[in-house]
Amino acid sequence: MIEIGSRNNVPTSQHPFHDIYLFHIDPSKPDTPFCFEQSMGGGHMEHGGARFLALDELDGWPGDWREHLKKADCVWVAELIDAHPGADQATLVALILQRHAEQKQPVGRLQAIGGWLKRNIHVGGRYGV
Repeated sequence: MIEIGSRNNVPTSQHPFHDIYLFHIDPSKPDTPFCFEQSMGGGHMEHGGARFLALDELDGWPGDWREHLKKADCVWVAELIDAHPGADQATLVALILQRHAEQKQPVGRLQAIGGWLKRNIHVGGRYGV
């Protein structure tokens, strides 16, 4: 499984320290390659969970896949899917993985720390990001 995006969206009303949204692509599951995961309060076994979906199941999923991608800090995946309405699932998976690989260019130490902070610490409110 390849992690495409993740972010800790705390504080929330239920969990003040740990509410992580994740999005993965699993190439070993070609029928349902899109994995939407949420880890709350310490792990998805305690609260949260994971759901594997196919392209044609996204709009029927009550979890709101676009909002999940936004919370997982990879809204670009939804934009890419919307930009290719006639594409088949395998093509979209390839496009997502290609763009993800392009974003994984080596960065300096401070940029890496900044990226980690952005993914793991969410500041809400007027001055939040």
